[in-house]
Amino acid sequence: MGFRGYVSSRPFLGERVPQHVQNLVIRDYCIQHGMTYLLSATEVVMPDSYLMLNKLLEDLGGVDGIVCYSLFQLPEDEIFRRHVFEKILAVRKSIHFAVETLRAENREQVVKLNDIFRLKKRIGDALNKKDLEVWLNKAI
Repeated sequence: MGFRGYVSSRPFLGERVPQHVQNLVIRDYCIQHGMTYLLSATEVVMPDSYLMLNKLLEDLGGVDGIVCYSLFQLPEDEIFRRHVFEKILAVRKSIHFAVETLRAENREQVVKLNDIFRLKKRIGDALNKKDLEVWLNKAI
């Protein structure tokens, strides 16, 4: 078998990475970890659509797991994201995140990954340096 790649054709949490770069990162991750890399499924460009991710979850019986380019490609909705992890763990597979060099093979890892995801979203909501300076100057 092997690990199916998962790349995105749209931005995710403010990041945009060309598909060919995502595939190179996934391929290198698989090589470094002694994993057989299967060609990637590419998510459709429509916002909040996870057609390909759902298809990968349906087809888990034919692979060892999934290697995503990034943790932050997963759904922002925590319930949906939890569903993704549960489906993978239920069939004793794993999901990997190449750019962050993280993986989920058990519930403890899933908890940590969800914490990281929530933190990234909170940081994204914070003021950038320029906006913070403007706010501080108004406050003084």
